[in-house]
Amino acid sequence: MATLTTNINYLQATSFKLLVDRKHYPNLEFFCQSVSHPGMTMSAVETPFRKTAIPLPGDTLVFGELSCQLILDEDMNSYTEMFNWMRRNLDNINSTSLDRTSRDAPSYADITLSILSSHNNQTRQIRYIDCIPTSIGDIQFESTSAGTEYLTFAAQFRFIYFELLGKNASTGSINASLKERTLQDGSTILEPTIYDSA
Repeated sequence: MATLTTNINYLQATSFKLLVDRKHYPNLEFFCQSVSHPGMTMSAVETPFRKTAIPLPGDTLVFGELSCQLILDEDMNSYTEMFNWMRRNLDNINSTSLDRTSRDAPSYADITLSILSSHNNQTRQIRYIDCIPTSIGDIQFESTSAGTEYLTFAAQFRFIYFELLGKNASTGSINASLKERTLQDGSTILEPTIYDSA
């Protein structure tokens, strides 16, 4: 049975932190200005009955794209990092983070969005599994710009699914135990299973 939350504080748009594979994609994490959490849809299966159709729950979830807005540094390192990731995926055979023989960065990376409270304490995480970049947005250079305006560009990612990771009410940490997950290449790894105590 669902209960009413005891925390009635509203979530602020600035209360987030993006975490990516810091070894291979440090600029994506540092220069991220905004994140758009994607929606998901489950199409209903309609069963005809007399003069109407009865909707039944579907069996497939379709996720939108994860969209990030990144500020552009003077050396364009944040842009170059995204560009290299896309070119590497296009030119090379896909590799995962568990591939010990590959010297390249993995083709896939998990992206974690940490949700923060009004006191900047982590309350929840959204983990996007096996993300790949699908597009890099335009950069608008303009000589008639008034004042100091910093350039930004959009980066979009596709992923397999996302997980909502809950907080332990007594300890304040993200609860986890290990479960087995099968990767796209057929190998299996142990990863946390999250129990939402909310």
